[in-house]
Amino acid sequence: MDNNTENRKKGKVAILSRESDTKSLDIRMLEEELLKRGMQVRTLTKLFTKDKGKEDTFGYAGHMISQAAAIAWADVVVVDTYIIPVSMLPHTSRTKVIQMWHAVSAVKKFGWQTVGNEDGSTEKTARLMRMHKGYDYVIAPSDATAEHFAEAFGTDRSKIVKLGLPRIDYINEVTNGDGRYKAMGAVYALYPHLASSDKTVVLYAPTFRRGSLPDVKSLAEALDPDKYELIVRLHPLYKAEGELPQAEHVRYEENIPTYDLLACADVVISDYSSLVVEATIADKPLYLYTYDIDSYSKTTGLNMDFSTEAISDYVFTDAAELAAAMEKPYDLEALKAFRNKYIEVEPGHCTEQFADFIQAQIR
Repeated sequence: MDNNTENRKKGKVAILSRESDTKSLDIRMLEEELLKRGMQVRTLTKLFTKDKGKEDTFGYAGHMISQAAAIAWADVVVVDTYIIPVSMLPHTSRTKVIQMWHAVSAVKKFGWQTVGNEDGSTEKTARLMRMHKGYDYVIAPSDATAEHFAEAFGTDRSKIVKLGLPRIDYINEVTNGDGRYKAMGAVYALYPHLASSDKTVVLYAPTFRRGSLPDVKSLAEALDPDKYELIVRLHPLYKAEGELPQAEHVRYEENIPTYDLLACADVVISDYSSLVVEATIADKPLYLYTYDIDSYSKTTGLNMDFSTEAISDYVFTDAAELAAAMEKPYDLEALKAFRNKYIEVEPGHCTEQFADFIQAQIR
């Protein structure tokens, strides 16, 4: 029996994404694991957002034909966002569709949770496009996240399986495992002064805000340049929204992955990003800078009530107050409690367990 025949028996998996033109970390790790098991994998990635113009929309229509062909070919289809052919076209009972979503958690509302809101779709459009229909399973790393996902995808809770994204393994490896040496080496190669500096390295990784840049200025001014180095990792969707504040102790990093930056950071600051949950794996002090929480709650909406979370003492709307709190001891037990609520899977085995689940769906 030749290898192709043997691989067909082991299964065919299509991985589809419109989050980026390149394969995400989760897709690369999952693809590698499936190929290692001798399975056939077709991966199609092409960035497409609702802000795209007519020309890009027309071009994406051709890509959807390729997506539809991959769905028809596959035993299992894995998606990390809303994929039009998956939701609009029927698939046979032989083909199972798994939504792995592109974020570990659901800090902010999305999908059906935002229908009718300023940043969401209209109900008419959502129903016309059958938004998030067609999933046989949705993976989530905790019961708390599962509740949010069930609402966002408009799906039954019984379809949600407790599994973690491959990136959980990666974050654990680069912050707590041997992978941290390689990650830190990449950072120090760009910023050699950090290797010998006794300053506290702060990573600020805010979520994307449509039409405006995050408030780097207030944060930079609040942090003593003699004591802190501020590395800012902006969301990749940011374009030239405006002038970025410059300071001697502020670095803007676009090339090193956010999770690798976690390896050299002493402190992490975020807001409504999934990093709020992901960074807890690193076991480092985490602060939330939510200066625009009132407006953000109205336009997008939040699933978390930060005032009731275990890390509520580390949520600030004022940069100066946040900086002052960084001078005090941090309660890592509170951080652990927060992590355990939103990540109930064990880091280090998520990729294998996800691949096991995929294999179990193949008839």
